[in-house]
Amino acid sequence: MAALPHPETNEQARDLITRFIRGYAAAIPPTNFDQPFYTACVCTAATLETPSQPATATFRILIPPTYVNNPDPANPTIHGGAIAHWFDSCTSMPLLCVRKVWDESWSGVSRNLNVTYLRPPREGEAIVIETEVVQCGKRIATIRGVMRRERDGAILATCQHDKARPDRGHVPVKL
Repeated sequence: MAALPHPETNEQARDLITRFIRGYAAAIPPTNFDQPFYTACVCTAATLETPSQPATATFRILIPPTYVNNPDPANPTIHGGAIAHWFDSCTSMPLLCVRKVWDESWSGVSRNLNVTYLRPPREGEAIVIETEVVQCGKRIATIRGVMRRERDGAILATCQHDKARPDRGHVPVKL
């Protein structure tokens, strides 16, 4: 995938992330574990990094049945590994909105992902994942994420995601 143009407004930032999501979803096979997530994920807001404001992005996901942990139809909770995967994906995308060093279409690799599970989301629920770039240097970034149930705002899980930008000798896979 060619480098995406850097956005100049928050609406352009949201559109940039939306294009990234659609492009990634179109590039992966329909049987890929990521596919149902990227099909269900919508970027509802994004902000560019400024001297007084961090880069942020907010996503809405209507949870598909693919990620159900419990076969009991009365209690279709979501697998913790799927929640970690959603955080991994969603917390990576606001790096596209950081001007100084991470403004290409590739957001590095995970260095550490720490998830705290508070309440189980359920199949069919709408959730919101709010992300914020806490710190971003030339090689390391830290992003925070909060997952909420849309209908009542209850916090379901939180995360801290540390990303590393390998040396430029590493070439990312083109989508």
